[in-house]
Amino acid sequence: MIRQCIILILMVLTTESRAQQASNRQLYQTLDSLIEHYDQLTADKERRVAAIKEGVKGITLTAEQQYDLNQRLYDEYVAYKFDSAFYYIDKNVKALRKSGNHNRFAASAVRMAHILAVTGLFDRARRLLDEVAVDSINDQQKIAFYNQQSELNLYRSEMAQNTEYFYDYIQRVQYYRQLVIQIAPKDSYDYIFNQATYICEAGDTNKAIQMLEDYLLKLEEGTRAYSIVTSTLAFFYQTKEMHQQQERYLLLSAISDERCAIRENNSLRILSEILMNRGNNDDAYRYLLQAISEARFYGSRIRMMQVGRMAPQILQLYDAERTQTQQRTNLLLAIISFISLVLAGIIVYTLRLYHKKHAAGLQIIEMNKILAKHTEEIETVNTQMKEANRIKEEYIGRFLELSSMLLSNTEQRMKQLNRLARERKLEELYAELKTMEPVNTGIRTFHSHFDTAFLNIYPHFISEVNKLLTPENQFITDNDGATAKRLTTELRILALIRLDITDNQEIADILRSSITTIYTYRSKLKAKALNKETFEDDVRKIATY
Repeated sequence: MIRQCIILILMVLTTESRAQQASNRQLYQTLDSLIEHYDQLTADKERRVAAIKEGVKGITLTAEQQYDLNQRLYDEYVAYKFDSAFYYIDKNVKALRKSGNHNRFAASAVRMAHILAVTGLFDRARRLLDEVAVDSINDQQKIAFYNQQSELNLYRSEMAQNTEYFYDYIQRVQYYRQLVIQIAPKDSYDYIFNQATYICEAGDTNKAIQMLEDYLLKLEEGTRAYSIVTSTLAFFYQTKEMHQQQERYLLLSAISDERCAIRENNSLRILSEILMNRGNNDDAYRYLLQAISEARFYGSRIRMMQVGRMAPQILQLYDAERTQTQQRTNLLLAIISFISLVLAGIIVYTLRLYHKKHAAGLQIIEMNKILAKHTEEIETVNTQMKEANRIKEEYIGRFLELSSMLLSNTEQRMKQLNRLARERKLEELYAELKTMEPVNTGIRTFHSHFDTAFLNIYPHFISEVNKLLTPENQFITDNDGATAKRLTTELRILALIRLDITDNQEIADILRSSITTIYTYRSKLKAKALNKETFEDDVRKIATY
């Protein structure tokens, strides 16, 4: 009975372990996808920040509005780019240092101390925090101040590992955590996070994990708080040597960091170390390069030092694996070479027996290739001939109809002019001879017939052109999605290009426009294209059906 219970427990644990591994594999796929879109996510972040700056461009701000704007821009840059975050928060610190507004100065000083600590400028961060009059600020600012003191000492402890000063810094961290716990609201992030980290350091890791996992359900993925809590949970599970859970929360933290363009992060580096220990050197090397790139982009000295310690190890393992692979490859090449010599003798003997048959087979293959090539050429010519015939039929019909109409209109106009001449109505005759309305009517009639004929030949022309343009510059179709009955001047130019009429002067003569106008339209159309270099070539490839 006991044996059966043990087997059942082992089966349950094995099933849970496999499920966790499958979940982690899906998280790795998500993380890899986000890393592939690194440039796009960075560009999205830059656009959001640019929109904030653009919103106040040309506006004269009050001192209070400037303070709020600097705080907001700092919050955007704090985990994205050090020098920009420092620039904006430094403005507030300098403006408030002698203002007497203790709360606002404390808020700015704490923020500035954070990025100074992140980049390894510990003494400068400590001196700035020493300027804060703790007794003169409210509880909210005290919580931020104690949190920053705790963080600063935690970073110092990382740099003092394996030294006698390590535990001194940890004791200071615990001291400031206690101060936060005493004044923070019980359901707040500051209380729960500091309480969990405090009791974990005190030895009650299980309770700390339970607190943060319950609180994590209230956080939104892609936020800085979510990234910090998941990273901290990974550390808690590491202390319990529960490596699959540690890896899961590191993945969640890294995914959250990448999704909201957080460049001041640590999860990718630790994941790289885990993969290296597992022997997956390719992925470890790839994640390490990404971590180095993001640390360099942010400007974090601490993160660069951390990844710098790992780089030689991974590179050494990577080189060792490559050397082993090369040795295996050399051995296989030697074996293959021996087998090749044996096969070469067999092949030479076989070729002598079947030389004629082989030569005939080669001739047949070559003839089939030539035949296939000619067949393809014939099909292409047939398609072009069908298209040319269709164009001819359409345009000949339209030409005859338009010619008949113009002759009829000319005949009517001649009759009208003759009548005015006979009746000696010279002023009316002169007015009729001077007016351009018949010419304009003829141009409109020509455009109408050209548009109808072209759209009959190329019914999907406008929708195909839209595929070549950026979304915001596409031509409008009818509400029901049907193709428009008339072409705009831009579309007529593209229609003539499709008909292989590309000379600006020739297009200008046909459309009765100036060559400058045609050149301007073509330049603007290229500027709207997805691929500016091949835009007009792509237009000429639009099919008739």
